[in-house]
Order: sequence, then C-alpha cells, then structure tokens
Amino acid sequence: MHFNLSLVLLYALLVILAPFYSQAKSLGKVEHNGSMLAPQPRHKRQFSLNFGATHEDGYGTDVNAEAIASLWKSQSGNTKLDGSASYTQHFGGLSGDGKARISGLLTFSHGY
Repeated sequence: MHFNLSLVLLYALLVILAPFYSQAKSLGKVEHNGSMLAPQPRHKRQFSLNFGATHEDGYGTDVNAEAIASLWKSQSGNTKLDGSASYTQHFGGLSGDGKARISGLLTFSHGY
C-alpha cells in the first residue's frame, strides 16, 4: 500500500484540531452545592470537512480534501478570524501521479 505524506499530514492536522472544535460545554455554571447559576451564552465552534474524488477512465483520479473553521471571534462579533486548508492531487492516467498541492488561508475581517 502506498501512503502519501501529504495525506498523512492533512489527516494528522484534522485529528489534532478536531477535539478543540467538538467539545460540548456546560449550559450553566454549577455552584459548589450542585445548583445551577444562570446560563451563560454558548459559543459554537463549527468546522466543515469536505472530501471528494473524481475518476475518469484513461485520465486518472483527482482527490481533494478541505477543512474550514472559524478560529476566533470577538465578543462584539465585529472582528473574526477564519481559516481553511486544502489538499488536491492527481493519481494515474497517462501523466502519472501529480504532485500534491496543499494550501492554507487565514481571513481576518472587521465590520464597522
């Protein structure tokens, strides 16, 4: 079996980041005697994972993966930082296996 270092690195990155974005948080603060205080607002951390492959006889297979996440948001919601990472690679066909293309993007935005 042939392992591609790029795929292994992308998978490792996703495994490392996933726990930070998927943990459930308490809806309220618990006092020492067990009673609940007023609920505090929850901050949802969401991310998207997209995987795909396209195969055409005689041409080969194109494989792609993408991860998109909201990394940080100010309390007012006016300022935020989003990030994404993507991987694409061609396998097989007349041209053979292509080089892996890995890219990342950080987007900082502020609304007035």
